[in-house]
Amino acid sequence: MPKDKVLITGADSYIGQMLLKERTLRDAFSWVELKRDLGKAEILSELSDAKLLLHLYDSRSGSEEQLIADNAGYTGQLIALMEESTDVLPFIYASSDYDDSAYGRSKLLSEQLIREYGQRRRIRNMIYRLPVLIGEQLYLDAGNPLHDLCRQLILDQEAIILPDWEEHRFVDIKDVTGEITRALNGRPFYATVDLSICVIPSEYYAGWERVLSILREIKEKGEAYPLPLHRKNSLEYKLYLTYHSLLDYYSTRDTKSP
Repeated sequence: MPKDKVLITGADSYIGQMLLKERTLRDAFSWVELKRDLGKAEILSELSDAKLLLHLYDSRSGSEEQLIADNAGYTGQLIALMEESTDVLPFIYASSDYDDSAYGRSKLLSEQLIREYGQRRRIRNMIYRLPVLIGEQLYLDAGNPLHDLCRQLILDQEAIILPDWEEHRFVDIKDVTGEITRALNGRPFYATVDLSICVIPSEYYAGWERVLSILREIKEKGEAYPLPLHRKNSLEYKLYLTYHSLLDYYSTRDTKSP
């Protein structure tokens, strides 16, 4: 039986790499990466027999105008090509939970384009508004503020700089890839009446001061940290795995840069 074809952008992103590490998922679908510089003819040729588009690409650097061009502009190009070819595919899209930064606004503008496309074409898209990601191999997510906080501790930075003083929502990368897998198999967890916004059911709320306090205890106690006292779905347990994954990573590097 032929496998369903899934198009993916941003395969080299943290989510993309962690998702494609799952052998059962790799084997379940025929994966085709749409690189950012792929030409119009090549994209059109891949659209015809695809099941959906997993849109993980994003750009995080540059001015707000550049971020909008890179993120929303690219999303708009993909939509325009699908509508031009009449091969209209549903999106699974990794959006942002934040609208107070240029990056977040560019992601939310992309989301708006996808929702309007879904309304025009009567397609049910799946959009995940992701907050701060936690979990193993976080070194793959260089722009992540938790990655940076852990790195400061690991490298014994004298003055620890917190990202801000606000409370934030955190989700584990394994829960993200698990929910995307559900969506790929036609079982997304929708959270809105119009069936467009999907959610990651397991989430954690904390301010950076609390996160730093937990990380300091993990660092100071080392192997004596009472990990068995914490449930595997607790924030403490997740931060322990995150910290030690980054500790292993930085211990094998010659440079102290991220």
